[in-house]
Amino acid sequence: MSKNNSLEKRFGTKLAYVRKSKKLSQIKLAEIVNMNFNYIGQIERGEANVTIKTIKILADALDIEVKELFEFSF
Repeated sequence: MSKNNSLEKRFGTKLAYVRKSKKLSQIKLAEIVNMNFNYIGQIERGEANVTIKTIKILADALDIEVKELFEFSF
């Protein structure tokens, strides 16, 4: 699988899509989840391999189910 189609990249793209649909900046989301906004950016660019715990924290902050972050046909 090419880097552009990696799971991390697709997950990050979906995270950014959901975050923007909730009208949250990376900085605001980072404040809500108590993470560095640079880390949020790394996740959204597919540069970070996030843990299950982090995925759950992000989903809770966005008020969505974890599975929604893995539904890539949007």
